[in-house]
Amino acid sequence: MNHLDSRDKWVDVLRGLVALLVVVHHTALMYGAIGSWFWHEKSPDNSFSSLLLTAFCTFNQAWFMGLFFLLAGAYVPTALARKGANLYLMDRLVRLGLPLLVFGCLLGPFTIALAFTSKGFAIQDTLMALWRQSHFESGPLWFVAALWVMTCMVTPFVPWLQRVRPFPSMAMMWVAALLVGASAFLIRLVWPVGQTWWIGWQLGYFPGYVLLFIAGVAGAKSRWWFDVPAPAASTWRRVMRWSVWLLPLVFISGSLIPWLAGPAVGGWNVQAFVYAFWEPLVAWGVLLRLLRWAQQRFISPSGAYKAMGQSAMTVYLIHAPIVVGLGLALQGLDWPVLLKFVVSAGLSVLICLICAQLLLRSAFWRRWF
Repeated sequence: MNHLDSRDKWVDVLRGLVALLVVVHHTALMYGAIGSWFWHEKSPDNSFSSLLLTAFCTFNQAWFMGLFFLLAGAYVPTALARKGANLYLMDRLVRLGLPLLVFGCLLGPFTIALAFTSKGFAIQDTLMALWRQSHFESGPLWFVAALWVMTCMVTPFVPWLQRVRPFPSMAMMWVAALLVGASAFLIRLVWPVGQTWWIGWQLGYFPGYVLLFIAGVAGAKSRWWFDVPAPAASTWRRVMRWSVWLLPLVFISGSLIPWLAGPAVGGWNVQAFVYAFWEPLVAWGVLLRLLRWAQQRFISPSGAYKAMGQSAMTVYLIHAPIVVGLGLALQGLDWPVLLKFVVSAGLSVLICLICAQLLLRSAFWRRWF
């Protein structure tokens, strides 16, 4: 984790809370939400539970990974000034590369082996087969690889980016949203949502990620993201509230009006167009409101919130086999899907936090993770 100013402890708490949301998000994928995951008990369909969980995941996807990129960018200039470019980039390579290697070589294959037990394969057999094939599974750790690449690309431009500037105007943020939407729409013509590129990257989401990372760097010196103006947060919250209903309205209309139909994941159709522009409008509203809320709520975190903040990276790293393992353990229970989702998500969050705190007792783990 980045070194934080004493007045920025809320950042760790916010990252910890969103890391737990990632756990819940991936649990939803097991129970019928649309999206790729290691194992699905229920495939997506038109049932109420599947549509509800898909709506939940679609809303999350609009902003939660973008928040990680924004906050990561906000600490680049300080660390770069303290260490110098070469040392900083080497440090980032180790601190981001080590979790990627641990997951890619150990936890990822183990999670796949767990998932294959549902088909009658022994864990050790699948695991040995994957290792013999030198299979590398990035899973959720695609994020750290992307963060490393973005850091390398932005570092030469940091002296220019980190000039003191006023908080972005409403017009500037609208332009940014439109640019992200247009870029996402065009990229998804080639790489639709759900189609991965190198090391699991879904390039259709990357315009927002890249812009938010650069925005984090650009606003670091002026501390935009550490003192979000109330009017900006309030205005974009209203934009988000009006925009959030547009996507389901277009989806429902597409089943009734032929020219509104089409795959939202990408292509020359209305649904793909609306989805691409909908995401940044929702994201800006959620991010500004969430940043302002966390700044006010977690000035001096303690107890469970402090533990969540300390555990953010560890939870993110270890959650996949825990989520899949619990899903498999609960598979035989004849419960309603939504009840099973709530129980599985709650237990996964709890176990992830407990395991993270146990791992963080190790000086080695604290040093490198």
